[in-house]
Amino acid sequence: MGHGRVLFVDDEPRVLEGIRRTMLEYGDEWVSLFATSALQALDIMAAEPVHVVVTDIAMPVMDGKALIAEMYEAYPDVVVLVLSGHWTPAVSHQQVGPAVRFQGKPVSPEQLTAAIRDALGEAVLPALGEPAAKPSLVSPAHRVGHDPSWVDLGDDE
Repeated sequence: MGHGRVLFVDDEPRVLEGIRRTMLEYGDEWVSLFATSALQALDIMAAEPVHVVVTDIAMPVMDGKALIAEMYEAYPDVVVLVLSGHWTPAVSHQQVGPAVRFQGKPVSPEQLTAAIRDALGEAVLPALGEPAAKPSLVSPAHRVGHDPSWVDLGDDE
């Protein structure tokens, strides 16, 4: 079983099921957890450690921006990847936090898994399997791989 824990949050059951099927082959790299709402995601995070959260933005009751704000308040070391068809990279990082990365839907399984691997590299101390401190904005490790389709909202470039 993997040493990292990745929580996927999306209110669309078909999207979440597609992600679940894709993640089956990565069970030796990380544990995949799934939530159909932001509130369910917070419940899961209260019950067990999570290193990376992959979330949608447009969700009922509590949207992804509110979820991200709550997570950073309670779990400041979590790394967040936003996966959404309803949001654009033009949204300033002040609205969601400096360490949030964005990817529009649809995203290929290869792009998603590469981003998760990079995020886990930042979030998990390999030898200990414990959450690590969030990287500084000037750290080269803050970048999500070399895939230009991922936008790091912490960049001021």
